[in-house]
Amino acid sequence: MHAVSKEGRMAYFMLIGLLVSGLAMLLPGTAWAGGGGQELRHSGASAFLIVAGTSVYDQAGRSRRSGGMRKTLTVNTSFSISTVRDVYVYTYWENLFGEHDLIILVYSPDGQLYQKRVVPISIGQLSSSTRQVPGVENVVDVQRTTPLGRYEVSTVQLPIAGTWITEHRLLGTWRVDVLLDKASAPVTSGTFIITE
Repeated sequence: MHAVSKEGRMAYFMLIGLLVSGLAMLLPGTAWAGGGGQELRHSGASAFLIVAGTSVYDQAGRSRRSGGMRKTLTVNTSFSISTVRDVYVYTYWENLFGEHDLIILVYSPDGQLYQKRVVPISIGQLSSSTRQVPGVENVVDVQRTTPLGRYEVSTVQLPIAGTWITEHRLLGTWRVDVLLDKASAPVTSGTFIITE
C-alpha cells in the first residue's frame, strides 16, 4: 500500500475537480451553484462558484495509478443524503492577486449559519505555507490556488457523511456565501440541495 501525502491527495482531488468543473462549464444544462453561476463584484475581483460532490461508494476502490483513494466528483446542485460523502465548493477567481482570507459561510435549509470556514489562499507564490487566521487558535495551511485559463480556483471541502447533516437529516436547500478578507458582503453565493 502506498502512502500518499496530504498535499498529494489534495492535488489529485483538485485536478479531478477542475477537469469535471471545466467540462461542466462547456455543457448546456450543467448545474452551477446559485442557479446559473451568480457573479458579484468585490474590489475589482470577480468570482463564481461550482459545487461538486463525492459518493460514499468511492471509498471502496483504490487507483493503482495514483496510489490513493479513487473519487468521482459529480458537478450538481442536488445530492442524496444516502450517497454523498463530501461537497466541494470550487470558487473561480478573476482579477484577484496576492494572499487573502477566504471565508465560507454555509447556511442550513432553515437559514441558520451551520458552518464558518476561514481558509487562507494565495494566488501565485506562497510567502509561507502556514499562517494564523482570525478566529482560529492554531496556524493553518495556506491553500495555493490552481490556475485554470483566466481563473484561479480555490477549493473548500464540506463533509456531509457522518456529520450533523446526516445524523439529523437536514434536507433542503443549503446556501454558501463566499467572502473575502474583511468584507461584510459576499463576493459570490450559491446553493445546493440535500435530498432523501
